[in-house]
Amino acid sequence: MIANFFNKTKPINFLVLAVLVFIIFLITLFKGTSEPLNFYFFVKTGLFLFLAIATVFVLNFIIRKNSLTEDNSLAILFYILLTSFFPNSFLSEGIFASNFILLFGFRRIYSLRSSLETKEKIFDGAFWIGIASLFYIGSLIYLILVYAAVIIFRKIEWRNFIIPLIGVLTPIFLSFTYLLAFDDLGRFYDLWTVDFDLGMGPYLSSSYLVPLLLMGILSAIAIYPTTKRSLLAKIDFKATWSLLITHIGISLILVFISPDKDGSELVFLFFPISVLFANYLQVINRYWIKELIIYLFIITFIYKLF
Repeated sequence: MIANFFNKTKPINFLVLAVLVFIIFLITLFKGTSEPLNFYFFVKTGLFLFLAIATVFVLNFIIRKNSLTEDNSLAILFYILLTSFFPNSFLSEGIFASNFILLFGFRRIYSLRSSLETKEKIFDGAFWIGIASLFYIGSLIYLILVYAAVIIFRKIEWRNFIIPLIGVLTPIFLSFTYLLAFDDLGRFYDLWTVDFDLGMGPYLSSSYLVPLLLMGILSAIAIYPTTKRSLLAKIDFKATWSLLITHIGISLILVFISPDKDGSELVFLFFPISVLFANYLQVINRYWIKELIIYLFIITFIYKLF
């Protein structure tokens, strides 16, 4: 029933998804914040709620434009449910903003599969990554994804290896110039405090372990049949799938090296892994298995609530 409902991309689907984001956001807000209820709090909350709902439509645009799944809204459903597993992704302002900005970069990077405006897409993708890095320094790792796209989509020429550097440095230079003008370079230097931690201890608590096991087991099961199916698809989808797998790998590295493992860093995995899960449901012939997977996610969501 649920799988059948989200197997479409009708307006009612997006209305339901937007309401689901609204509910999860409010639950997260009232359970996880202790900020005073003042004007700044309501303005910031309103902005973040708007961005959280806007994410649904940005994701839909990226997925539809680049044919990452069939004509359904399963990937967006998985993205929202994954977010509900790790609500700190809403509360960590820098990571939340960085992830939202990165989506615009991913939109341009995945669209490199077409031969139109190649250099503009490369620049734009790196430019958005540069902006995202001003909110979370780890975002710079996605510059690797730009170069991977250049190679995978066979846009190999020397200019296309220089353009990403120009694109990513442009917003950083503009930020430096702006803060220099206001004699506030201390803030700029604070942005570039690089730290990392390879410890996995925080993930062993039950609140993280249960959803992580669900994500890990389903990913391990899904990777083979979906990749096998992609090898039988058209050549442009093969390339796109290779980029998606690379995207998952880069995101995993970012999660592993994150200095503060409070669950918010996992948000960088949600987009590519949601597309993986949606494609897996598309290759499953038995309807009850599709329903079972979605119900497992819903049960995990309820478990996390209590």
